[in-house]
Order: sequence, then C-alpha cells, then structure tokens
Amino acid sequence: MRISRSATVVVPTVRGGASLARLLESLRGQSALLEVLIVSNGAPESALTGIETEGVRVIRLTENVGYSRAMNLGAREARGDALVLLNDDCKCEPGYVEAIVGPLDPASGITMAAGVMASARDPARIDTAGIRIGHGLLAFDYLNGEPVAELDRGAPDPMGPSGAAAAFDTQGFLEVGGFDENLFAYQEDVDLVLRMRLAGTRCRLAPAARGLHDHSGTLGSGTARKNYLMGFGRGYLLRKWGVLGNPRRAPSALAADAVICAGQAVFDHNLAGIRGRVHGYRAATPGHPYPAAVIDAQPRVPGLLADLRSRAQRRRRLAR
Repeated sequence: MRISRSATVVVPTVRGGASLARLLESLRGQSALLEVLIVSNGAPESALTGIETEGVRVIRLTENVGYSRAMNLGAREARGDALVLLNDDCKCEPGYVEAIVGPLDPASGITMAAGVMASARDPARIDTAGIRIGHGLLAFDYLNGEPVAELDRGAPDPMGPSGAAAAFDTQGFLEVGGFDENLFAYQEDVDLVLRMRLAGTRCRLAPAARGLHDHSGTLGSGTARKNYLMGFGRGYLLRKWGVLGNPRRAPSALAADAVICAGQAVFDHNLAGIRGRVHGYRAATPGHPYPAAVIDAQPRVPGLLADLRSRAQRRRRLAR
C-alpha cells in the first residue's frame, strides 16, 4: 500500500518580488504540502516583504551562494519526507504537489519524480518534463518543445527530474550527498541524477504535476553569465565523470561542445561558454568512472546530431 507523503517545497530566490509571490499563491491550499522553505540567496529584504506566512519560512543568506548550496541547505532543514524543488519563475497548477510526490516509493526504488512545466511563452508546449542524458553526458530537457497534449498518450519515464520541477525522497536525496556544491548553477541536477541512478534508484514521470516555467527568467537566455555557468558545469562533468578518458568517446563529446560554443558565438555574441568549460574542467576532481550502464539503460539515447538539432530548435523558439 502506497504511503501518504508530506512534502517540503524548497525554492531558491535571488530577487523575490512578484514572480515569487505568484509561485507562492499557486501553492496555497495544495494537498500533501507540509511547508515551503524560501532560501533567499542574498535577495533584498524589501523583495521578501509579506512572504512569511503560516507554512512559509524564509532562510536568509547574506550573499548568493548558488543553487546547489541553497537547495542542500533547504533539504537539511526540511521536515517533509519528500522534497519538491521549484524555481521562483514557475507557477504550479492545483494539485501539483500531491501529483509529483505521488509516484515516490523508496521501497520499490523510486526516489525521484519529474513534474511537467509548460513554457510560459507558449503554454501549449512543454518546457521540461525531466532530463534525458545522451552519450558524452550531453543533457537536454525531456520532451522540450513537444505539445502538452502528447502527455495524454503516455510517455516513457525520463532519466531523472529537472531541478525546475523535481521531487525526491528526502532521505534518498541526503544519502547521496545532495547536489554537488562545486556547481554554482546548471548541470547540478544531471550530476545528482547520475549518482542516484548509480545507487540503484529510478525516476517516474508525474504527468499530472503541471505548471508554467518562464525559461531563463533569472539570468536570461544566451547571456554571458548563463553561458559561462552552463559551460562551467559542462566542463566539470566532462572531467568528474571521465567523459574524455575514452578515445572513442572524447572526439564526439568535444565536437558537440565545439558546435554549441560556436552557436553561442553567432547567436549570443559571447564566448563565455568556452571560458566556463575551461574553468569547470580545472575545478573538477576526476575519479568517477563514466556511467555507461546508466546511459545505455535508457530506452532511447539521443544521437549527437539529433541532440544538437533539438538544441537549435529550442533556441529558435526562444528567439521568436
């Protein structure tokens, strides 16, 4: 018999304000919700006025310590047996919390669940329904750009949840160490999913857990800051997980990154992604073997060309 779960929602914010208020309003009265922890990553106090109400608590940090550290802090203080992670640029539909924690069943090895966020710019299209990870650990938002109506026809489970719409068994999250705090933002969810999958646990898609996500609402799509942080995370994973250690795997991984960085140079007019990759690679400590068994266990592992084509299509949609 499935055990009824209590959820702690953890939300990091660097700005507070109207977007955070909209998220909190959408969470009001949701079943299975025990508490909401807002981790203020140096947000101005004026942007947090009136936020703390019954069931909502603010953890105040004097500076922006990054997504990973903020979320780990919230997880350690959580009272719920399930963690629901949300960005402050999301808005949840009624029943979201109950729907996303429903599939969690640690006794059966299900410690992760992925919710569905539609694009705030085009609510008929999916922004993310989890993470898929290709060869070379090139990750992409699962079902990105697909019609929301496709969910009614059934979809396979993703490799893991995206940090923007994730649920974890609290104990399982903490047992693997939570997010790698060397990753300030971006790719930390990929790294965590790999570790949890290697620990023998799985993810379920929660198609009824739906909301809207203002993609890149914090840093902006294609900005130098975002490209740097994404590049840092990518370089970090390349070294941490031994992607370049195999002479057959390294060329395709490097080729993919070259194409991505070239695209950023053309469309975003910056080379911050290259600098980020170099810094991330240098910051990583090698030692984790490449998780071939986890990657190959996916029903459909995207090829390099298919993955790059999906990324290009996503950028064109964002540009429009």
